[in-house]
Amino acid sequence: MNAVNFFNTKEKELIKSAVREAELDTSGEIRVHIDNSCKEDVMDRAAWWFAKLEMHKTEKRNGVLFYLAIKDRKFAI
Repeated sequence: MNAVNFFNTKEKELIKSAVREAELDTSGEIRVHIDNSCKEDVMDRAAWWFAKLEMHKTEKRNGVLFYLAIKDRKFAI
């Protein structure tokens, strides 16, 4: 299993809907990123993606990233 097919189509739509709904109640911008694996410290990798996705440049600088690293059908947050 890899990041592309970790969630099925229905689950992906549920996630998108939940993010949209949550963003209605906050000024923050929410993103979800899924990696196949994380060979380094998960917090370092999440911080790298946070910067790469320019989450620190949101209008009010209050972006939220949900980072999942998938390995052997398990995930790390």
